[in-house]
Amino acid sequence: MRKEPKSLTFDQFADELLAERQPRALVILASAQIDTQLRNVIEGFLWPKPGKAKDPDELFDGDSPLSTFSSRIKVALRLGIIDERLADALDKLRDVRNQAAHWISFGVAESPLRDQLKHLQSLIAGRRSYQLTVSKFFSGELLGDLESLQAVLLTLSVLLGSTQTSMPERSLPKIQKPLILD
Repeated sequence: MRKEPKSLTFDQFADELLAERQPRALVILASAQIDTQLRNVIEGFLWPKPGKAKDPDELFDGDSPLSTFSSRIKVALRLGIIDERLADALDKLRDVRNQAAHWISFGVAESPLRDQLKHLQSLIAGRRSYQLTVSKFFSGELLGDLESLQAVLLTLSVLLGSTQTSMPERSLPKIQKPLILD
């Protein structure tokens, strides 16, 4: 059973994402990064897995309960790790990613994909982190469809990164020992 690769650093991810000019590749690259980041956030919230570190994780690897992007979004929402708006945005990204992987034609300027991407942007554009991402990476320029997509995808990564950074304050108590019943 293969273990998921580690996520890229944010700088590596941003460099790759901004260099990519094909919407299909953007969506697939960003989805893989964001899915891995979400896994890392959830793993940081849970007790460490029993056994050896190199062994597959019975919750996350293979055909396990948290092996899919969809299940990770749901559990992160239910644990209070992400809010509903972010969960909706991640779920929309997952839908678009599935289309990128399975549709022969993937034009971001055509319906229904254009409308789905606008909806995804509407879920993120009101956040302060989106405005900061646009100003940092796009110099306040008027964004075209491709740049808007890049900004949304970078922002989703930023949001998960900041969630992971703030996890020690919000994670389950790791100091307690598991309850042992005799």
